[in-house]
Amino acid sequence: YVRLSVTDRCDFRCVYCMSEDMTFAPKQHILTLEEILEVARAFVQLGVGKIRLTGGEPLIRNNILSLIEPLGRLPGLDQLVLTTNGSQLQRLAGKLRQFGVKGINISLDSLQPRRFRQLTRHGNLAQVIAGIDAAVAASFDKIRLNAVILKGRNEDEVLDLVNFAQQRGIDIAFIEEMPLGLIDEHDRALSFCSSEELRAIISRKYTLEPLGEPLDLAGPARYFRAGDGSTRVG
Repeated sequence: YVRLSVTDRCDFRCVYCMSEDMTFAPKQHILTLEEILEVARAFVQLGVGKIRLTGGEPLIRNNILSLIEPLGRLPGLDQLVLTTNGSQLQRLAGKLRQFGVKGINISLDSLQPRRFRQLTRHGNLAQVIAGIDAAVAASFDKIRLNAVILKGRNEDEVLDLVNFAQQRGIDIAFIEEMPLGLIDEHDRALSFCSSEELRAIISRKYTLEPLGEPLDLAGPARYFRAGDGSTRVG
């Protein structure tokens, strides 16, 4: 399993990983799409069966579909998946599915437009929700929402986010804030929301049935079935 970062920036400058002391690689040091394809081809020839495209935001890379289409045709590649903030899915979901992307992880930390814009610096919630719905309509094998929950910012939306996933029959994972660099937006020690606290919040409405380690959901998360629906909560 290989992650390939295909861009050095993101169109949402999220407060969770913003830092004044973070620096980005010069553009001349970033692999071209052709070079990324060659790297991917080499990994598949060595036996790698799953590739995830990440970023920043991979879907804002110029001509990204010219990389995804040949990736989806690589002999021996079982899974081509993508992590995105959802901002470009409304226009690209159909093509991504057509070109062989099987699963998508979509970042969604709030369902309140003003809060969403604050957390992402300039994100458009309506645009992202339209992208999520476009992904559902495109019938990807797996769609998962990723939500970072911080006390004092969005912990009051945990159940709303689970409900949102339930309504669309997709999965959701609550993930820890990435400790990248120094930030002055909040105190990480005070804002941290543990798995135990999240389960307690969700259990107010849903019975959580442990699922062990689903084979199709690689990663460190522990998954539960939420109520009687198909949604799995990580």
